[in-house]
This record gives sequence, structure tokens and C-alpha cells, in this order.
Amino acid sequence: MPNKLSYEDSCRTLQRQQVIEHGDIPPLPRQSPRYDDEEPHGLNFFRTQLTDETFEHLTLPRTFFCRSEIRRVSFRDTNISESTANWNDFIDVDFTLADVSRCDFRGCIFQRAQFSGASLRGTDFRHCSFTDCDFTGADVEGAKLTRETVATLRLSSEQKHAIDMQRDDGEEPDGG
Repeated sequence: MPNKLSYEDSCRTLQRQQVIEHGDIPPLPRQSPRYDDEEPHGLNFFRTQLTDETFEHLTLPRTFFCRSEIRRVSFRDTNISESTANWNDFIDVDFTLADVSRCDFRGCIFQRAQFSGASLRGTDFRHCSFTDCDFTGADVEGAKLTRETVATLRLSSEQKHAIDMQRDDGEEPDGG
């Protein structure tokens, strides 16, 4: 398995792919970004359509995704930990072996997403819907999901016991 690129090299890769503008590398935020941050968000996909892109073996923690459609994008073996990704549609997206830990994915739609072997530790999936998603071998320790949502997913009994089961979805994420 290839090593992940550094944050700077990952951004340069996205520049070469013309996914982000050439120039200075976006700053890496010190904490998970929020829609109302006064500081620049760093790597930012707001009202963006990403289609047929390859984001594999990259290091992109604390990335901001909001109100975007991400379709047929591979985040295979990529670190997007501590990212904020509210109100997005993830369609045919591959998160296999990715580090998606401690992300805020509230309010997202996931259709045919692959989470096989991914680290989803502490990720917040409240207010999300899932259609035909694969969680085989995913580490879901502390992931926030409601009982109703868990009942619709194909999870092992070990995965179900590892989830931070929520009574309800709580408040919707900001920026909606």
C-alpha cells in the first residue's frame, strides 16, 4: 500500500488535477472548520460539484465540505479526519481504508458509499441517510448514529455494539 502524501503534497496534487486553484497552499486549520469561522477554512469545497475525481493516498485533515455534490470520487486510503462535511450528497464515493475519524457528516446523503475498512471512530452521522452503503470491516467505535438509522444498515453485531447510539438526531448542523 503506498504511503500517504503530506498535506502540502496532497494540495499540490489537487492543484495538478485542477481541483483547486494553483498558488499558495491553503492553511491547515488547527481545529475542525465551521461554516462561520472567521479564519480561512483551509481546503474548502462549498457549493462545489466534484465528479470522477481521485483523492487517493492523500492527507487532507480538517477539510471543509458544505452543500456540495461529491459523485464517483475516491478517497481510498486518504486522511480526511476532523473534517466538517455538512449538507452534502456523497454518491458512489469510495472511502475504503480512509481515515474519516472525528468528522462531522451531519445532514448528508450517502448513496452506494463504500466504507470498507475505514476508520469512522467518533464520526457524527446524525441527520444522514444511507442507501446501499458498505461498512464491511469499518471501525465505527464511538460513531454517532440513531437506533433507527442503525436498523437500516448492514452492520456486524460488533459494529452495532461499538456505535455511540443516539436517541434522536439532535439539532441540525449549522449552515443549513
